[in-house]
Amino acid sequence: MYSFFNQLFSLKPTMRIQNKLKFLSPVLQLIILASLLLQLWGCEKEEPLYPQPKVAAGLQTATFEMGETYSNQLWFDFESQKTYANQFGKWDVGFSCFGEPHIVICGGKSAFLSVAKVTDIEFDQIDGNLMQKLDWKFDNPNGHIDSLAFSGCFEKQSNGYSGKENETYVIDLGVDTIPTKRYIKMQILSVRGGVYEFLWSYVLDPQFLYLTKVYTKPDRNYAYFNFSNMQLVENEPVALNEWDLVFTTYKEAIPDVNGVMYPYIIRGALINPFKISVAQIDGGIPFKQFNIDHARSLTYNKNVNEIGYDWKEYSQSASKYTMVPNRYYVIQTINGNYFKMRFIDFYDDKGRKGYPKMAWEILK
Repeated sequence: MYSFFNQLFSLKPTMRIQNKLKFLSPVLQLIILASLLLQLWGCEKEEPLYPQPKVAAGLQTATFEMGETYSNQLWFDFESQKTYANQFGKWDVGFSCFGEPHIVICGGKSAFLSVAKVTDIEFDQIDGNLMQKLDWKFDNPNGHIDSLAFSGCFEKQSNGYSGKENETYVIDLGVDTIPTKRYIKMQILSVRGGVYEFLWSYVLDPQFLYLTKVYTKPDRNYAYFNFSNMQLVENEPVALNEWDLVFTTYKEAIPDVNGVMYPYIIRGALINPFKISVAQIDGGIPFKQFNIDHARSLTYNKNVNEIGYDWKEYSQSASKYTMVPNRYYVIQTINGNYFKMRFIDFYDDKGRKGYPKMAWEILK
């Protein structure tokens, strides 16, 4: 048999069957052809399949370019390691897309934006004379519904939610707004089937009354509305399961040197509580030695500002921001992954502020 195959393969392809197989019985011809095919297939080695890792292993670093004027927002996802950038300051109020209805202003167009609730005064009677007498509030950036400026503005009904009777909310869009357009008065009507409906008008230019409907998207955290152009704007650049944190500008009450709480405009990282929860680490186990077993033993929370701004502090001696020593964060994702993360710098290679640099590593 060996010599037969040697002879067969030594012939030119056009001659093999003609010269050798024509002398054999049909059954034997089929057996020989099958043997040939098996030998040919056996000559090809299978390529090994190496699945691509879903998350890059080892320590990773990236710089997030907010810019010296903090004009950019940077949205980052640890698992895909993708960053998305868009312009800060495109929206005034955000309407929640799922869960209990609520309205946010934290991270909106102006960090100066504030809200005041007016009760027992008719909508038409709210004018400019009232503005200096109101109790202005802003969101606590922890994201808790009961800590928002619009807290308690909805009542549960059998077919959805409604606004509360005899309540109007006044919005101060900030000193950088056209004076006649600075103040908005807003009366919430209803929330049904993911659609918010409200009436609003300019306090100092009340000639027009606007009825607005905001249609939410189930794949976003909020639907964002801009009063100046009277339109919804796209703030979250990707779906809510595709980003973990955003570097942006917002307002938070911080104690001054005397312990008095004062609203500061700050720059930091707010998390996506739908996708991640966070634990802050100060001292103890060094960042390099922190491992998956340590991560599994922690308690995590979903405060939107859990990472926030205080990973940096201003050094009077250095006249710049420096990183808080031994502070880092542990991230738990909705997919069951754990990451450790710390900040390295707030300046780029040219010494310009507004370029936070972050290092992170998936824990296995």
